[in-house]
Amino acid sequence: MRLTGLPAPLQLSADRVRRVADSSPGWPCRRCLRDAQVGEVLLLLSYDPWTVDSPYRQPGPVFVHERPCEPWAGDALPEQQTSRLLSVRVIDHHGMQIAGDVVLGTHLPARLVQVFSHEATAFEHLHNAGPGCFAARVDRDATATA
Repeated sequence: MRLTGLPAPLQLSADRVRRVADSSPGWPCRRCLRDAQVGEVLLLLSYDPWTVDSPYRQPGPVFVHERPCEPWAGDALPEQQTSRLLSVRVIDHHGMQIAGDVVLGTHLPARLVQVFSHEATAFEHLHNAGPGCFAARVDRDATATA
């Protein structure tokens, strides 16, 4: 499995808003998949994580560090995902949502393995369960392109 956040460099929309983190955790950068530290500047902007046409497309608000940060790259899940309540949205090869549930981040690794055991699963989108904002994408493997 491969987990990815937002690309870098990110095409910034004109509607972005600057914010300064005043607590930690709580200001999740969706590019490096780390929570900002108090005093770090973030941009709040609209982002569409979909790479395929689908009626499930849903651009929404996300935070990214204002300064350049490296996109998440790693084999383990970042703490940002394992420490939150997440909505797991399972997408098939046609861009249709075929399942969805809410899991504690500590249960996410087992849930991802379970979901990818089904051949119909192309990828998954993770969202913060409360606010609903996009958190990350999970692909079956590094060659997935759906």
